Amino acid sequence: MNIKSIDKTIKELLSSGKQFSIPRFQREYSWDKKNYQELLDDMISCLIINEGVLESSSYFLGTMLFIGDYSENSENSKSILVVDGQQRITTITILFSALSDRFKRLGEEKLSTQIFKYIMTEDDDGNEVRVLESKTHYPYFSFYIQDREKNDIQNTSTEEEECIKESFDYLYENLEEKKLRVHLKKKLGSKDVDDLSYIDILKTIRDQILNTTFISISTFDKENANMIFEILNAKGKKLSHVDLIKNKIFEIVDENGSADFAEVKWNEIKQNLISRHETIGFATFYRHFWISNYKKTSGSKLYDDFQKEIKPKTKDRYKNFLKEVERDSEIYIKILNPRREDYGNRKEYFWLVQSLNVLMNYFNIVQVRIALLSLFKAKDNDLITTAKFKSTIIFLENFHFAYNSIFSGRASRFENTYSKFAISLNSATNKTDTSKIIEENLIEPLNNLLPDYLQFSKNFVELTFSKKDHPNNIKSKYIIGKINSHFENSDVFSDIGTIEHIKSEKDGFTSLNIGNLILLEARLNNEAGDKSYEDKKEIYLKSSYKWINDFTKSNDDWKEDSIKIRAEELSKFYYTKILGRTI
Repeated sequence: MNIKSIDKTIKELLSSGKQFSIPRFQREYSWDKKNYQELLDDMISCLIINEGVLESSSYFLGTMLFIGDYSENSENSKSILVVDGQQRITTITILFSALSDRFKRLGEEKLSTQIFKYIMTEDDDGNEVRVLESKTHYPYFSFYIQDREKNDIQNTSTEEEECIKESFDYLYENLEEKKLRVHLKKKLGSKDVDDLSYIDILKTIRDQILNTTFISISTFDKENANMIFEILNAKGKKLSHVDLIKNKIFEIVDENGSADFAEVKWNEIKQNLISRHETIGFATFYRHFWISNYKKTSGSKLYDDFQKEIKPKTKDRYKNFLKEVERDSEIYIKILNPRREDYGNRKEYFWLVQSLNVLMNYFNIVQVRIALLSLFKAKDNDLITTAKFKSTIIFLENFHFAYNSIFSGRASRFENTYSKFAISLNSATNKTDTSKIIEENLIEPLNNLLPDYLQFSKNFVELTFSKKDHPNNIKSKYIIGKINSHFENSDVFSDIGTIEHIKSEKDGFTSLNIGNLILLEARLNNEAGDKSYEDKKEIYLKSSYKWINDFTKSNDDWKEDSIKIRAEELSKFYYTKILGRTI
């Protein structure tokens, strides 16, 4: 085994020049007040006064496990996977962001900027790189915690984002001068603390975090990392609900060599979930499987519900249950990590891969997996027409884009709806039943939640696209791709199209607006460059895209006032033509 174990400090970790990525299979950020309060209290409690000077002291943060090597002389790993320690690293990043904001508020720009280097670093080309990266965090964490200016703060739309915001708000508030002095006086005495400056207190808290030590374990082998993770977390730890279910199944399926059947099936399920680049946590998958097939439940009740629902408690029933879980694991991985090869690279399924990518990877809609599991099984069992299957998934894509990305509605509210729908759909015996269930249990309740045009348009017309990383970029790029595909009468986005700013991007903020955007082939986009609209028109007319040709023929000139008008026009077009809604 190629495993390296070494004592490290937080400063060595965050200034290593590497990017630390949290894999999708790791649980979302979930620390509550008790956790981050304890971390801050521990940091402050470690501070000591030595001859009138506030100093940091030793503090041990436990063990962290990584795939990859971030040591000073290693060039093998630019991105390091965090297998164990993501909650602590995320909270420390939030704490540094709060400290940076405190320094900034005091007018200490240099100190504010300096501490932010542990949140944002630069690559060899001078491009900004986030030290901590996570798909489940994005974009909220990136533009609320990892942006020093915080110009692009978004509303929270998931439970994870709520946790991040609550953590930041608590840490920022408790770094306030009066609260810090009260805390320190309890430990160090009033006179000594009164003599300390507020800036020095904040600087020493910063140093305390940076000097905190932990044991870093790193390996390049994913299987080694998983084995070490299990060992580190097994001692004295209460079995998870999935572990209890596994043990119960293995206990019953134990005669005449049948235990091998259970073990083989369980391992096949685990292998399915890690078979692609983005691996999936067993607990997350199992809960979605259960909710989609049996009943809505919380993670803490999974084992109790398993005991109640899976009857009789016989070898045959448990074997069949394992087959159900295995079948759904094969579908689940294809939903989360869609590939054209899953459908034999047949063009008639390119739309499906695109829609799944939009839901899973563009906008990270987690709860919809529950509904998708049942839809895919209905398709496999020939209980849904190809046309109905397609229209339903595209409806889900359009709905979640409008509701979550534009309206900023909360995604967590759909779990109950999707569970009821999935369980009902699983009971369908013919295509007529399936269509009725989809209309009554899915489309009608979701349509009732869609924003009206004024709510939709209010946020739509403010969207932008720029070369700089911005949470609006992916939304605007998606919209432009969808509209262009509509004009092309195509189910999929153009592979050669790029976002074109009609009025040059360098002309100011207004030119970034959605009303100034259109799709253009990459080679023509390069040719157009920063030319004036008058000079661009001839280039636009070379395009094979109908949309940009129609636009050019309809607009003799293009001024700043035109952008706002077109943004409203695009909003109406999208709401009526793409979403199929009436104004």
